[in-house]
Amino acid sequence: MTDKIDERHLCRAAFVYIRQSTLQQVRNNTESGRRQYALERRARELGFEHVVVIDDDLGISGTGSHERPGFAKLLAAVCNGEVGAIFALEASRLARNNRDWHHLIDLCGLTDTIVVDADGAYDPRLLNDRMLLGLKGTMSEFEIGVLRQRAQSAYQQKIKRGEVLTMVPIGFERCGNTGIELTPDRQIQEALRSFFKRFEEMGTLRQVVLWYHQEEITFPRRQRLRGASTIHWRLPDYQQMLRTLKNPTYAGAFAHGKSRSKTSIVEGRSRKTSGCRVPLEEWSVLIKDHHQGYISWERYVKNLEQIKTNSTKAHGAPRGGSAMLSGLLRCGKCGLKLSVAYRDGQGKSGRYQCMRGMREEGKPLCQTFAAFRVDQAIEAELMKACEPLGLEASLRALEEDSSAREQKRKLLETALEKARYEVDRARRQYDAVDPANRLVAAELEGRWNQALNDAGEAEMKLEMAAREQGALSPEQKQRIRSLGSNLQRAWSDPAAPLELKKRILRIAIREIIVKVNNESAKVDLVIHWSGGVHTELQVAKNRTGRNRNAADRDTVEIVRQLARCWSDKFIAQMLNRIGSRTGPGNSWSETRVKSFRGQHKIPVFSAGTPRPWLTMEEAAKQLGVNVGVVRTMVKHEILPARQITVGLPWMIEPRDLQLSEVLQRVQDTKQGKQTPREDTRQTIIPSL
Repeated sequence: MTDKIDERHLCRAAFVYIRQSTLQQVRNNTESGRRQYALERRARELGFEHVVVIDDDLGISGTGSHERPGFAKLLAAVCNGEVGAIFALEASRLARNNRDWHHLIDLCGLTDTIVVDADGAYDPRLLNDRMLLGLKGTMSEFEIGVLRQRAQSAYQQKIKRGEVLTMVPIGFERCGNTGIELTPDRQIQEALRSFFKRFEEMGTLRQVVLWYHQEEITFPRRQRLRGASTIHWRLPDYQQMLRTLKNPTYAGAFAHGKSRSKTSIVEGRSRKTSGCRVPLEEWSVLIKDHHQGYISWERYVKNLEQIKTNSTKAHGAPRGGSAMLSGLLRCGKCGLKLSVAYRDGQGKSGRYQCMRGMREEGKPLCQTFAAFRVDQAIEAELMKACEPLGLEASLRALEEDSSAREQKRKLLETALEKARYEVDRARRQYDAVDPANRLVAAELEGRWNQALNDAGEAEMKLEMAAREQGALSPEQKQRIRSLGSNLQRAWSDPAAPLELKKRILRIAIREIIVKVNNESAKVDLVIHWSGGVHTELQVAKNRTGRNRNAADRDTVEIVRQLARCWSDKFIAQMLNRIGSRTGPGNSWSETRVKSFRGQHKIPVFSAGTPRPWLTMEEAAKQLGVNVGVVRTMVKHEILPARQITVGLPWMIEPRDLQLSEVLQRVQDTKQGKQTPREDTRQTIIPSL
C-alpha cells in the first residue's frame, strides 16, 4: 500500500468519506460509524498531515436518488487537486450507482488521487487497479439491487395476503401481528357510524361539515407527539372528512396501490414523486371482507360516486344563488355545460349561458337566457312527476327527522359518558398521589378541574339538544302529512330551504338538454329523468330589453367586443344603427356608452393600441380594390371574416389578406375578369 503513496500524495490532504444510508443506521449501527471515523487515524499513520473528514451524507442513500452535499464537496476537492487520497471503509460508501462511482474514479485518474479502503490502496491510473475499482463499483450496485429485489418480493407477498398494516385509521385497533378489528371505544364507533349515515342523508360533504360545526359536534382526530399517538376530539375539517370517506378500510376492505410514485429525471438524477392517485380499477391489491367495517363495500362505492358527482366536472352539488338548475343544463349546440351569471351580484337575477364560443374562439355567447321562466317550468314538471309520491315523502321526512335527532342524541350521550369517565379517572389519579408532593398534586388537581368543566359542557349540550329538538307534536305531524298531500304548496312554502329543492331536482333529473330558438323566441328543453324517461318542453324566452333598468346581456357582450377596437363615440353609432337601446329605452350616446362601460367594468379602447383586425374599408384599401370586391369575397367565404351581430362591421384578420385565393381574386379583378356567379334557379344536368 505504501508503495503507491509517495510525496506527491502526502503533500496534499487525505479525505475521509463517511456515509450511512439511513438515519436508523446512524442511530443503531454505531459500530460502523466508529470504524469509519477511525480511518482518520489510519490516514495519519500513513503519513498524511492534513486530514479532512466529510460526514455531511450521514443518513443519505448512495443509490443516486438523493442529492449528497458531502459527495459533491469531495468531487470539487478532487477536481481542484487538493486530494492526495480518498479513504472509505468500503466501495459502497462512496457510491451505490455506477454513474457516480465511475465519475469519481475518472477524476481521481486525471488528478493522480489514490483510493484507499479496507482491502488496500488503488491507483486509478494503473489498469489492474482500475479494473478492480470498476468491479467493486459494479458489485456494489448489484448488491443493493439484489437486496432491494429480495425485500420487495417478500413485501409483495405479504401485501397479497393482506398482512401489511403500516398504520390503521381511527376506529380500528391492531389484532395480533397482522389483524385489524374495530376499536373497543364506543364513542369513536358512534362518531364514525353517525358520520357515514349523515353523509348518506345529506349527499354533500360540505353540508355535513357545516352541520357538525353548527351543532358543535366534535370528531376524533389522531395526534402524534414525540412518537406517541393519542386521540383528540375537535371540530372536523373538510379534508379530514374527505379522507375518511375515501378510505376503503372503513368498508372492511384491504387495499394497496391506491397511489404510486412517478420517477423523472431532474438535472441528470432520478427524482421520485409519491402520492400520485390511481383509479380504483387499477389498485394492485383489493381484498374485500378483509375485516369488519363501518359500512358495506357497495355503500363505499356509492359514496365515491357521490363525491365525484358533487364535483364541478359533473352536474355539481347544490350551490348558492336563486338559479335552480345550475349544473344540470347542457348546451344543445356545442354539448358543454351551461354556467350561471347573476347581474345583481347577490345571486337573485340569474341567467344561464354557454361560454364556449367566447372563451375558445372570441365569439359572442353560444346561447343565453333568463333563469326564472325555465326554473318555473322545470319545477312544474317535477311536481307532476312527484305528486303521487307526496304522502310517502312526508312520512319519509318524519322518519329522517326522528333519525337525525336520535343520531345527535347518541353522539352527545357518548361524549358525556366519556367526559364522566375522564372526571373519575382524574379523581382517582389525584387520590393516589401523595398530598405532600405538591408539584404533582397541583398538576393533577388542575386536570381534575378541567375534566369537570368538560363534563359540565357535555351535560349542557345534551340538555339544550333535548329542549331544541323535542319530538314533533301531533299537530306538527298532521301539518307535515297535509303538506305531503299537496306538494305544490310545500314546494312554494317560503320556509322550504332552497338547497333542499336543488337536491331534489338533482335526484330526480339527470340532465337537461337546452337549445334556444331565436326565431320562435322559445327555449327548447329535453329533460332526462333519472329513471331513463325523456320529456320535451318549450318555454317562452324573455324579450330583449324588457328590463327597464338595465340593458340585456347581449348588449353587454356587444359593447365588450366593440370596446376592444373602437372609441365610445363609434360604439354609440354602431349600437344606434342596429336599433339597440339602453335599459330605459333611450338611444346611445358617447356619454352613455362611457357610463355603461364603467358600470360593467369594460376597459376603454386606447387610440394608440393597434387593432387586431381590419374593417372592409381598411382591407379594401390594403388590397387596392373597392369595398364591393371585399364584400363579395366575404359573401362567398373566400375571405374569412366574422361579425359580432348583424349590422356591425365585419372584422377581418390581416393575415387572411395574404391567402392565395384572395390574392388570385384581387388579381382577376384588376385584370377585368368577371367573378363567376352561380344561379340557384339553374338545374345542373349530370353527365352521362
